[in-house]
Amino acid sequence: MAWWREDVELNSHHFHWHQVYPWSGINGKTKDREGELFYYMHQQMLARYDAERMAVGLPRVVPYEDWSFPIPEGYDSHLTDYYGTHQYSPRPSGMTLADNYADDPNNPVVVNNQRYHYHRILDAINTGTFTTKTGQEPVNIVSLGAAVEASISSPNMDLYGSVHNYGHDLTSVITDPDGRYEQAYGVMGDTGTAIRDPIFFRWHKFIDGIFVSHKVTLNPYTNDELRFDDISVDNMSIETNQHFVEVTDKPMPYIPALGGRGLLAPGNILTTRMEKQKVDISKDMFLQQVDPDKPHTPVYVEVNQVNHKDFSYKFTVTNNTGGNVQAAFRIFMAPKIDQHGKPILLTDQRRLFIEMDKFVEDLTPGKNNIGRSSTLSSVIKPPGKSHDDILALLKKPEAGPDEKSTGDCKCRDQRYCTCGWPLHMLVPRGTPAGMRFDLFVMLTNWEHVDTDDLDQGTSYCGVKDEEYPDKRAMGFPFDRQFDSKEYPPQKAYIDSLVDDFPNMLTIPITIKFHQEAPNA
Repeated sequence: MAWWREDVELNSHHFHWHQVYPWSGINGKTKDREGELFYYMHQQMLARYDAERMAVGLPRVVPYEDWSFPIPEGYDSHLTDYYGTHQYSPRPSGMTLADNYADDPNNPVVVNNQRYHYHRILDAINTGTFTTKTGQEPVNIVSLGAAVEASISSPNMDLYGSVHNYGHDLTSVITDPDGRYEQAYGVMGDTGTAIRDPIFFRWHKFIDGIFVSHKVTLNPYTNDELRFDDISVDNMSIETNQHFVEVTDKPMPYIPALGGRGLLAPGNILTTRMEKQKVDISKDMFLQQVDPDKPHTPVYVEVNQVNHKDFSYKFTVTNNTGGNVQAAFRIFMAPKIDQHGKPILLTDQRRLFIEMDKFVEDLTPGKNNIGRSSTLSSVIKPPGKSHDDILALLKKPEAGPDEKSTGDCKCRDQRYCTCGWPLHMLVPRGTPAGMRFDLFVMLTNWEHVDTDDLDQGTSYCGVKDEEYPDKRAMGFPFDRQFDSKEYPPQKAYIDSLVDDFPNMLTIPITIKFHQEAPNA
């Protein structure tokens, strides 16, 4: 799994997200729904990592819950930090968390204090109330995210601590917790490198469990919240193009889906492969030329990364409302079969669903044929450009006063053009034999949502200085448990849910991985 955890652009995404949403806030404030987005973005990282682990026959991530036991897996990045001041300390296998005196001997991070703060957060979840310094306030996903991280918006940092942040700190100094050897910290202490270490995902699986404890206290979504009256998704399919991904801003042509509602159409196969990519590191501070006006000489390193063939979604939707409506298309996918070869029940699968895209379309009365390119996904960012390319694009005269050109996309300046999931990692790798997934779409009414800000990167990164561009809970409808009477946990599958709601549809798809690049 090192190829996935150590992907350069994936690490850049995690670093960039925490720059956009710093725990310390900006001008003393955190942003709209920042605590919820902290939960959701990391939950999606876990879901994607679990899918990759299942593809190579590994079990899903086990949370790091008992801090008294040694951590069996070790890690060594063999990296130095950006400034070249130190090499990140390795973390040998078998190490146990210890109180951190290295950062501040007068104010150590004590493991038992972490346990105390964790249990106080659980108390708040169980009672539904945070104790603030001036009174009480109800627990919701935004305030819970602020308490867990902890950000400047924490309801009470003295009582609820900094469980997430201090967990990173404790693991980063695990080999020299009292600083006696003056060792450098490990990769877990840096948002630009933390996800390289396997313990990152075990730690965040524990953190995610806190949010799950809150979500299970909420009532399941009602039928009224899940349905979209007089709207039905009749067909869905995917069509793979012959080239591997490249950005386009042109909508894909529509090709009618085959078969009846939910039937597998020929060609519902996604193709991935491992590629060698060259990365220009000539703008590293130790390689930069003194004269900025002279063209620099590229310095390339070669890295392995997964990629997939570009594809498009095809939908046939019937609008029986008698008028035009705006509908949000919410697209997810999740593994269909577990590592033991058994179908995954809805109660477990809901936490494995990966958001693939979210977009809005106007539906006219009757049949509507909708096409959507994967390269326009609301979770991804455009491929990166070199420093010189970006400077050249920004100098283009055709960029209007309310636009900034970044890479191959023109974004309004209030959007985070470079924040988002790497495009080449949008599709899970799959297996050589073909890994089975459930592709799911749900249409919801967008009529009363006053925003047109859905764009590349907005699902995981939001919109700069604006409200998050969706009124629904992040991850809807999979963020809550489903009604156990309607969908018994030991019997219900995703098909059971979809059969009850015409505005939903799921189809089985296959993801095939080619170790060597295919001829096509």
